[in-house]
Amino acid sequence: MLPRALLLALPLALAVAGAVGGCNGNAVGVDACKSIEEARCRQVPNCPNVQVSPPIDYTSGSATDACIRYYDVACAHGLAVGVDPGTSAVNACVTAIENDGCGVVAAPESDPACSWLEPPDSGADGGDASETGEAGSDAGDAAGE
Repeated sequence: MLPRALLLALPLALAVAGAVGGCNGNAVGVDACKSIEEARCRQVPNCPNVQVSPPIDYTSGSATDACIRYYDVACAHGLAVGVDPGTSAVNACVTAIENDGCGVVAAPESDPACSWLEPPDSGADGGDASETGEAGSDAGDAAGE
């Protein structure tokens, strides 16, 4: 049997571990991120110059399915812009990704319907503005575009 002091300390230790190392549930725009990345994943096969990075390896299903599974997890961090744009803005952006060509698939923030994906200027030396999610959204580099 464990000493009483250890039993009393265990819930506190678990609470601290959860606060430090676990998900805090404060991610913003998780569903928006998933919708946008799913639309991009579905369009990548139509855009041979758009490379998915990091390379998504898969052993079952299609590359599109693997891409969607990857971003289903990666989007758990939410949007880098830190605000949820709302359903109508997300739907307009998804429509642009589906209809406006490979340039929008590669860099959705370049389309006016998705311009809200551009993170606010932090005054730093920049960063990859094509990142939708904090984990990095990389249906990314369009070679030759």
